[in-house]
Amino acid sequence: VFAPAGDSLEVLVAVLNTSFWLATHVLCITIGYGVSILAAVIAHFALLRPDAKLDGLLHKVLVTALFFTAFGTMLGGIWADQSWGRFWGWDPKENGALLIVIWIAWVLHGKYGGYLRGVTYRVAAAYLNVIVALAWFGVNLLNVGLHSYGFTGEMAAGLLAFCAFETGLLALALFQTKKGESAA
Repeated sequence: VFAPAGDSLEVLVAVLNTSFWLATHVLCITIGYGVSILAAVIAHFALLRPDAKLDGLLHKVLVTALFFTAFGTMLGGIWADQSWGRFWGWDPKENGALLIVIWIAWVLHGKYGGYLRGVTYRVAAAYLNVIVALAWFGVNLLNVGLHSYGFTGEMAAGLLAFCAFETGLLALALFQTKKGESAA
């Protein structure tokens, strides 16, 4: 019903032969992921030592991370459109990149709207570490899509441990803050 009659699969063009898109997309998205991790690390420091300067730096780094991840994701879509005739294919790696963009946009929107303040804002920004880890490494564990690179033998346990540790640590930070607020 949804597919045309006959074989609908076409041979994919080797996209790595286009060095312009390889350089721009991969460089942009890698910078975006790296700056996202930097923002999460700054958020961790801001949780340990709340400081207006650190919060200001965190905000600037989050905006930079949003720019590079959004721009890199769009460049990847343009590359895919020119190579394969489709801008978006719902590949897990594409979805992971979009998840990072959405998470950062949500954190910034929450800050601008006044819904995420203080520790809650820092925890949401610090959780970006987990989002990036899942988008960068976790989707490879699915072993599907054009961006599945393999090399996942021992990665699942380490990724799960990292995500569980970060989630527990940040939940504890939120719990301690809420406990302190209710005691005051």
